[in-house]
Amino acid sequence: MNNSIQLKLIATHLLAQRGESPARSNFPKELILDSTDDAIEVQKLMIYLNDQTVYGWKCMLPLDDGTIILAPLLHAPIEQTESCSLYTTKNKALIEPEIAFILESDLPSNKNYSNEDIDTAFTRAHLALELIQKRFDESTLSTHIEKLADGLSNQGVYVGPQIDNTKAYNASTVNINIKQTDAELSFAGAHPAELAQLPLYWAVNYLSAKGIDLKAGHVFITGSYCGVVELNTDQLITISYEGLGAFSTTFISK
Repeated sequence: MNNSIQLKLIATHLLAQRGESPARSNFPKELILDSTDDAIEVQKLMIYLNDQTVYGWKCMLPLDDGTIILAPLLHAPIEQTESCSLYTTKNKALIEPEIAFILESDLPSNKNYSNEDIDTAFTRAHLALELIQKRFDESTLSTHIEKLADGLSNQGVYVGPQIDNTKAYNASTVNINIKQTDAELSFAGAHPAELAQLPLYWAVNYLSAKGIDLKAGHVFITGSYCGVVELNTDQLITISYEGLGAFSTTFISK
């Protein structure tokens, strides 16, 4: 598809679901996406419709078959607040423990950046949570292209305490412990790309080639150490990353 009117209709439909509960991102029958390039164009249109505002990106390395994992963060990061408001699923908060990298200087598009260039531009690392929102009806088949256009279930990011960059760059495995009022969860965490910074190197140059400028303050998250975790709402939650740090918050359903 390369019909700009169709792409804008799709972007308008998907962006509207970000404020719905429950969300219904499933595509109307007359709207069809059939390529990664079109999905990325829809993401760019969503940024335009979002007052031309993007707060960063979620990314992973492409899968072995070339599948792209990339989505814009369309809501301002939540930074170490005592409570975190989010859309829930069956009154459960869905989160992914990650490391966030914060861009300190602009990276204009249409340039190729070395790993060293990117290391220089991203001087801060933080413990973080990706906030997950299931926007597709799971009883209806949806394609990866449609989910990519929609933002791969992202509804935002919670940015926790800053950590040492060297530790972040070496955090291939991190044990994750999560304490709730009435339960405790432990995970032998492993980064899906082995190292958290590797998706960052790929994403910066992919976005640059797509004509997308990156701005100081953008937040990048690069993959969960233990997949999606379901947590209770209205309880104090403490999340610990062994050897890196910990933080606490209470999830509140919107």
